[in-house]
Formats: sequence, structure tokens, C-alpha cells
Amino acid sequence: MKKFLKVLACLMIMISSVATSIDLVSAQEYKSGIFVDAKNGDDNNSGTFDNPIQTLIKAQELIREKSNEMDEDLKVYLRGGTYLLDETITFTSADSGKNGHNIIWSAFNNEEVIISGGTSIVNWTKVDDEKNIWQASANGLESRDLYVNGKRATRARSELKAYEFTKKYIYVDAEGLPASFSRPDDLEVVFARKWKWCIERVSSIGANDDYENCQRIKITDESYNSLKTNLTGAAIDAEGMRDGVRYLQNAYELLDEPGEWYLNTEEDQIYYIPQEGQDMNNIDTVLGRLENLVVFDGQLGDPVKNITFTGLTFQYTTWLKPNWPDGLQTFQASAIINPEDVWDREWIPSTGSAIYGKYVDNINIVENNFKELGNAGVHLGRATKNSSITNNKFENLASGGLLLGDVTYQDHIPVLEDLTENNKITDNYITNVGETYRACAGILVGFTKGTTVEYNTVKNLPYTGISVGWGWGYNDFDEGKEFMLGNNSISYNYVENVLTEPSLIDGGGIYTLGRQDDSIITGNYIDGVCNEYGGIYLDEGSCGFTITNNVLTNCVRNWLYKGDYNYIYDNYATKAQEPDRDERLPIGLESQYRFENNDMWDETAVATIKAAAGVRIKSEPEKPIEPDDPIVDVPETNDPNLGNSTNGNVQEQPINKDEKNIVKTSDDTLIEVYGIMTVITVLGLLVLKKGKHMSR
Repeated sequence: MKKFLKVLACLMIMISSVATSIDLVSAQEYKSGIFVDAKNGDDNNSGTFDNPIQTLIKAQELIREKSNEMDEDLKVYLRGGTYLLDETITFTSADSGKNGHNIIWSAFNNEEVIISGGTSIVNWTKVDDEKNIWQASANGLESRDLYVNGKRATRARSELKAYEFTKKYIYVDAEGLPASFSRPDDLEVVFARKWKWCIERVSSIGANDDYENCQRIKITDESYNSLKTNLTGAAIDAEGMRDGVRYLQNAYELLDEPGEWYLNTEEDQIYYIPQEGQDMNNIDTVLGRLENLVVFDGQLGDPVKNITFTGLTFQYTTWLKPNWPDGLQTFQASAIINPEDVWDREWIPSTGSAIYGKYVDNINIVENNFKELGNAGVHLGRATKNSSITNNKFENLASGGLLLGDVTYQDHIPVLEDLTENNKITDNYITNVGETYRACAGILVGFTKGTTVEYNTVKNLPYTGISVGWGWGYNDFDEGKEFMLGNNSISYNYVENVLTEPSLIDGGGIYTLGRQDDSIITGNYIDGVCNEYGGIYLDEGSCGFTITNNVLTNCVRNWLYKGDYNYIYDNYATKAQEPDRDERLPIGLESQYRFENNDMWDETAVATIKAAAGVRIKSEPEKPIEPDDPIVDVPETNDPNLGNSTNGNVQEQPINKDEKNIVKTSDDTLIEVYGIMTVITVLGLLVLKKGKHMSR
């Protein structure tokens, strides 16, 4: 008995010591941390675990106070809840991690944290019994995006049948259109042709006798002038212009389908037709208000650096550029051409992405969700260095998924300080993006050096899956200036069901532009390219690539299109025409262009590539493929059902929040420890009581 009691005492001492140690570790872990709680916090608090602050702006203020004396990573823990932003949070170099350490903004203990740029719309009243139209105040806001029960609503619209599109006028069939509109200058015409998705602003609409049963739409002078500029490089004839007319949208009179909405800014009223089953007295409606949620505003020589965002959800934004007098006139991959200089291109998301940055270093966007946004998810632009966008999920976005670099002439031949280099885009899951601005790519990379685009899953897109490079020249250099771009890797990605928009062509599963020396495209699986031109499309000036060990299936036209000065060998394609190499023959010496040994694969090699491509869930593949390795030396997979998958890609759920490396509270652990201590103590007391009884 005495021996037992001694053992029991030792166990209790050990457990007590462990519990104390856990307490100390917990206290030490949270010592430098800042806690934020949108529901229960107060900005007058100190920001500790027990006394959290409430807003991200206050957290930013506390970080600045602590960062200069950093001797370890500084962590900001966001407790679960929705953080409604009154304005964009802007980070400058003053918000950077110092002394070689990082500032990490993370969800606490895997709690659901939503960073929202929207405003809730409440108090709906029915105004039209016949059409079931409801209205509510817009709270004085301008927006192009209404979200109902977490999904984007459709702007009120009607399909158009055009007779003619000439100069400033569009002649359309009047059948099904209202005879008149109360606010014609709110109207927009959606135009789509080849690689363009445009929104034309309307100045007037009315009956016209030029065609039978016709209405004539006049677009604004600004829209017309911008459209002309953006037709540069596209020989669109009269028939093509006519066929490109898609919708008339944005009017109360066009509300005729469940799920449609319209905002009358003059009346400050939102109108909406609920879908079946939606109770307007118990409905979650959010109007997108902010264009950016987070901006990293670095400057030349003074970058924003050493910041990580992880475990967060970014949701509910808008993008107001199409409301301008010229509407929205896009060029390739939704670039906008400056009317004053057709070579000074800037992208849609330059002011329209949930997270935007320029002149940044070691910025890491890791394991976040981007959904229901009125623009793109992430755009890290000019002079982004040593940064990563990895293990994120992008879903249901109005624009593209994620973007890296810029495409202006300044970025074409950059000074070293402007160069975008040594960045990674890996293990992201991108689906159903480009919902509004349909000519956007899932992943778009501009003028960059040393960019890694690997192990991403990109699927269900209206246009190109992955686009890397810019410029249309074959001699991408200026005399006297060093060409610094290239050394990019587009590898082990899974691209499925892209170019689904019938109005758009001239894209691909993987699309490239311009010179990219010492770059590689390898180990990709591309399944389902639904329109022209190629599974892999090496467009104008694309050179410097080694393209090998790719699998392409179900490409509507070519599995490979164009390309000069590239080494292309050991690829496999089914259900696609032979590559179109007649349009542009290889330039230079024969040794500079290699095209051989394609389609010579067995089923095992195909299945191995298929299983290894896309977001990695279980484990990293073993040694990556080298360009000149044989086909059989592809990344191994841990999938025991290799080759038996119905969809060819086992990586359907890319983000497992339970596996994220985020610091957890020790509360649960302590409860377990003290529970064990209690049980042992009770047992010990019972044993003691029994021992005393027996001794009597």
C-alpha cells in the first residue's frame, strides 16, 4: 500500500508539473501576441487573451508600437466572427516585421474569421405583388454586387438580338424589351467577342424604323472611343461586332426573373426578386461596398515586408470601374488599354482585388478563403519579391483568382528595384471565378523572373486557366538594357474545364506570352479546353520554354498551338488535333526548336501524371521531374487507387483547416490534464480510505 501511495504521489507531481509547464508555455506563447475579437472585444482593452481589442485598425496600431523591438515573430490572433471594415486597411513599411521577424495575422484556433467589405441590407418591403419585387434602402452606397444568402445575385438583364453594331449605335430586336425606361443612363450593354468582355454605357434608347420591330441603343461617346482603342489588334468585322452583343442590363424595367436585382442610386433603393424558398423577412443580404480589403502600399526603396495572412476568409467586395462614363473595355485577359498609349496596359484588378500590393517583400498569403468577391482575390503587383500565395481557395469571384506582377512597359524592361522576382504560387484551389468579368484568367502572371506556378487546381472557368507572361514581341529587349525576365516554372498543375464561355476564344489551359528564357512547362494535367485555341497555347513571342511530360485530354482544337524557339518533347494528348505549326514555322536553326516523341506513352505514365498534378493534400511528391528525364520518372503519388479515379484528380478539397499550423489555446489540454488529476486524486483518496479501514 505504501508503495502504491508513493507511485500515486509521483504521478500527481508529474501531472501537476506538466500542467504548470503548459500554463507557462501558453503564457509565453501569448505574451507577444495581440488578440482581436469582433464580438466581445473593446479597443480600450490591452489586446491580451483575456482583454481582446475589437478592430483590425487598433491591432495595426499596437503592432506598430511593438514591431521596432521584435526579437521573435509577432502574432495577431483573430477570434471567430465577422470583421466589417469601414475602410480599406492599408499597410505601409511601418507595419512590416522588423529585425528579420514576421508579423502573422491568423485565425485563432481554426475559428471562422470573415473579413468583410460589405454592408447588411435589412427591412425589405414588397412593392410589386405581380412580379414579387421587394425593395430596401441602399444606405447611400454605390455598388455593383449584391450577395443574398452568401451568393452573388444577378443584375437585372435581358438577352439581346442585334441587327447591327455600327459606330455609336446598336440596333436590336425590340421583342421582349420594355417600350421605355425611367433611367436610360443607368443601362449597360454587355459585349463579348474573341478575347474581350466589355460593358458599354448607354446614353439613350428608343424605337427606330431602320429595322422592323427595332430599338436603337446609343452608347456614350466615352464608351465608343474606349471601345475603338481596345479593338486594337483584333480584326473584328461588322458581323463579329453584331454577334458580340449579349445583354442589356441594369434597369428596374428589366426585373423579371427570380434572383435579379437593381440599384437605383437616385432613389437610394435596391430592388430584388427572391428565389423560390427565400423568405424576405428572414434573409441575409449584403451589398458590396469596398473595392479593396487589404492594401500593401510599399514604395520604391521602402517596401512592405515580412507579413503573413493565414486562416482568414475574405468576402463581399465590389468594383466600380464599369460605372465610369467609358464603362469597361478590356483587351487580352481583361487588361485595360490606356486610350492615350495603347502599349501602357493595366489590369482590371489594379484597383480591384480583395488583397492588393506593390513594392512588397516576403508577403505570404497562406491557407485563406476568397469567396463572393466583386473583383479578384489577390493581386501582388510591381516589385513583389520573395513572396508566396499558397494553399488558398478562390471560389465564386467576379474577376480572376490571383495575379502576380504587372504588365506596363516599365515592368517589361524593369530596373532592378521594379523587378517582380522569386515568388511562389502553389497549391491553390481555384474554381468558378470570372463570374462577371468573364475574360479573366484563373492565375495571371505578368512580367516576372523566377516565378513558380506549381501544384494548383484550376477548374470551371470561362476563359484561360493559367496565363504567364505578357507582350507580343519576338525581340523582347531594348538595346543597351539587360533582359531580366524568365526562369519561370509552370508545373504539376491540374487544369479542368476551361474556356467554357462560348463568346470567348484565343485562350488555353496554359497560355503564355512573350520571351521567358529558361522557363519550363512540365507535369501538368489539362482536361477539357472547351474553345479555341490550345491546351497549351504559346502565343505571340513565346520562347525560351522547355515543354515536356504534360498530359492533355479533351481539347476542342489543338493540344499545342504556336510557339518558336522552344523544346517540346515527351508529351501526351488525346482527343485533340495535332498541333498547328503551319501558321508560324520555327525560326532560326533547327537545333533551336525540338518537337518529337509526343503521344508515345503508356497508361501508367498518364495515370501517374494525372494523380500527381494539382493541389497536394497528403504529401509532397518526391523529386520533381527534370526537363530531360524519361517519362517514367514523374512524381510518385501516395494514392493507392492510382488510375481508378473517376475524375482523374483526387485533390477535391485542398484546404484541411484541422491540419493548419496555427497556435491553439491550451484550454482543452488543461481541462484534460486536470480531469485526469481529479480522477487520480479521487482514486487515491478511496485507496487511502480503504487502507485505513483495513488497518483497523
